[in-house]
Amino acid sequence: GVDLEAAGDLGIKTIWALSLPGKTAPITAGEIILDTIGNCLSEQEVL
Repeated sequence: GVDLEAAGDLGIKTIWALSLPGKTAPITAGEIILDTIGNCLSEQEVL
């Protein structure tokens, strides 16, 4: 994450764009999220 207040104090411009991947490439973003969740579950031996 980013400390937006600290970045502002340091003069660093930040953009709050949490949903940017989902807005620009929703199918690809969804596939990546699915793969990541699958990998996490596999590593925890849930799947």
